[in-house]
Amino acid sequence: MCARVEINMVRTGKVMGLRYILPILAISIMTLVLVVMRTGEGSLTITTCPVSGTVTIDGISQGAAPVTVTLPSGRHEITFSPYSDQYPAPGARVVTICKDEHTRMTGEYNNRFIPQNLPGGFSPADSLRIYGTRERPLRDGTIFDYIDGGGLAYLKYGLRETTHAVFRDGRDNMLTIDIFDMGSPENARSVFSDEEICPSGYEPCGAGTGCKAYRYEPDYLMYFHKARYLVLVSTTNDSLQQHIRTIGERIAANIPDGALQ
Repeated sequence: MCARVEINMVRTGKVMGLRYILPILAISIMTLVLVVMRTGEGSLTITTCPVSGTVTIDGISQGAAPVTVTLPSGRHEITFSPYSDQYPAPGARVVTICKDEHTRMTGEYNNRFIPQNLPGGFSPADSLRIYGTRERPLRDGTIFDYIDGGGLAYLKYGLRETTHAVFRDGRDNMLTIDIFDMGSPENARSVFSDEEICPSGYEPCGAGTGCKAYRYEPDYLMYFHKARYLVLVSTTNDSLQQHIRTIGERIAANIPDGALQ
């Protein structure tokens, strides 16, 4: 923390000799010098994860993170803008800047679509990953860094970005959630109707605006779309199909009907 220094006031009273005034005056001058030395500027670097959010410092927008700025010593308020309806803004933060020191802070954007507590004892097996397009790569690269050539099937319908999350239970079963932001409800409906992605031979299911489930032993997966999103939930153990359906329904319930464009 920055040191706090208070300026001592010289109170001479009615009558004081020089031998009393001079030492007090000298101490006061030294105190004032220390105060001046402790004022000045420091630097601040702000990052956000897993998405690049817009940062505001003391009411002035600094653009998308990462941001590095020079600020006067003292307290400053940091706020963040919502990235999307999937990633709402983190809470405001207050940071103290000290002279000639560099401070770092990170704003954590939590995914509001993926339930915090999943049924079946599943817990995160890896950090959340965010993939963009060739024209707009994101933190973890592009869709081709995730599914290689398979990304073309989504891109032709206007894919903007993909959230990828992996979970594991106590028996080493894997659960994967992919949320494809298609940019519009029309695009999400079109990609859902493409048999290259969602072929015939599916079981109807209840999540979202439309839902298709598939059993490919030992795997089980379901696709659904709602608003501008196409969502894939899958597991490596088809006996867990009820968990998959429950998770899909909970994700769909977290997606607002009028998702932000």
